[in-house]
Amino acid sequence: MPDNPIAGKAGNTTRLRSMLSYFNDNNSIDVTFVSLKDWGIWKDEEINSFANQFPNIKLQLLEKKFKKNFFKYIFLYKIPYFFKNNSIDISSYILRKNFAKIANAEKLDVIIVSYASWGQIIDDVKGNPYSIIDTHDFITAQKSRRKNEVGRYFQDEIQILKKFDEIWTYSVEEEYIFEQFTDKKVTLIPVSFPLNFNEEHSSFKYDVIYVASNNPHNIAGINWFLKEVLPLLKDIKIHIIGKICTQIGDYENVVKHGMVDDLNDYYKNAKVAICPMLSGTGIKIKVIEALSYGIPVVTNRRGVDGLVNKKENGCLVTDDPKIFAEEIKHLLEDEIFYNRIKNEGISYFKNNHDPKLEVEIMNTIFK
Repeated sequence: MPDNPIAGKAGNTTRLRSMLSYFNDNNSIDVTFVSLKDWGIWKDEEINSFANQFPNIKLQLLEKKFKKNFFKYIFLYKIPYFFKNNSIDISSYILRKNFAKIANAEKLDVIIVSYASWGQIIDDVKGNPYSIIDTHDFITAQKSRRKNEVGRYFQDEIQILKKFDEIWTYSVEEEYIFEQFTDKKVTLIPVSFPLNFNEEHSSFKYDVIYVASNNPHNIAGINWFLKEVLPLLKDIKIHIIGKICTQIGDYENVVKHGMVDDLNDYYKNAKVAICPMLSGTGIKIKVIEALSYGIPVVTNRRGVDGLVNKKENGCLVTDDPKIFAEEIKHLLEDEIFYNRIKNEGISYFKNNHDPKLEVEIMNTIFK
C-alpha cells in the first residue's frame, strides 16, 4: 500500500488502519507492510508511531522515483516510464525490482496489493505466492470522461486483475463487473466500523456535519452543495471537517473545523450527516462511518454506490438541490421521521458492516 496510514483521515487510510489492526492482533501471521516513502511522505515521527501502533508488523519503505540518485532516477525510472505497457499501472521499474527483493527474501506465502494501479508490482516476485489485489476503486470509472480511451483503460485494468489469484472489492457494482470479466475469485469485503450508535439526545451540538478530504470528487460535491443547496438552508449551520475546508470560502452559516484530532466527538454529537457526491466510484467510507453512529445521511445517487441496499439503509438520496435541502430540514424537524431513517440505518449497518462480518471473512482467507 503506497499510502501512509499514520497521516490523514481519508477513507483509504481509515480502511488501511483497520486492516493493519486485524493483522497486528493476529499473532499467528507474520506480516510485513511495504509502503512508499516518497508517496506517503513518511516522517521520522510517523515511522516511530507506526512501530508503537502496530508492534507486530514489520515496516519496509521503498521509493517509486529514487530522486536521490540522479542516474537511477533517469535510467531506472524516467526512461522505463516512457515504455510502460499498461495505461492503468503506475508502478516503476525500480519499485518492482526492490519490491521483489523483499518478497523473494522473505519467501512470502501471501501478497496483498492495494489498487489495480500498482498491480504490476508483483511481476518480478518468485515462488508463486498467493496474490490478492485489494482494488479499493474501479480505476477505469475514474477516467470515464476520457470517452475515447475508456476501452483501453478497461482492458488494461482487467489485464492487471487477472494477474492475481483473488480480487477484493468493497462495492457490489464492482463485484459484478469483476466477476463478469475475470475468471478469478472475487470477494466482497464489508467495510466495517465499530458499532458507535448514538445514545438518545434531547439536543445536538451539531445539526449537520460533513467530513471529507480534498479530493476532486469531494471538491465538486461540496461546491455544488454550497452553490445550490446552502442558500435554501439559511437558518441551519453546516459543520465541515477535514482537508476539504482548504478548498471552500467563507459562508455565514458554515463552520469550518479543518483537521481535527478526533472525529468521535463530532459524530456522537451530530444529528444529520451529508455527503454531496456527484462523481466518483466505489463505496463512500464517510457514509458508512456516519451510519456506524446511527446518523442519517442525505446524499446524491453517487453517495450510495457500492452499498448492498440502495433503499431503507439510513440514506436519503436525491440529485435535486431543493429536495436535498428539504430532506435535511425534514430530518431536523420531524422526530418520528428522523427516528425511522435512523433505525433503518442501524439495521442496515448491523446486517452488512458489523466488524464481526469482516473478521469472519478475513479468518476464512487467512486460516
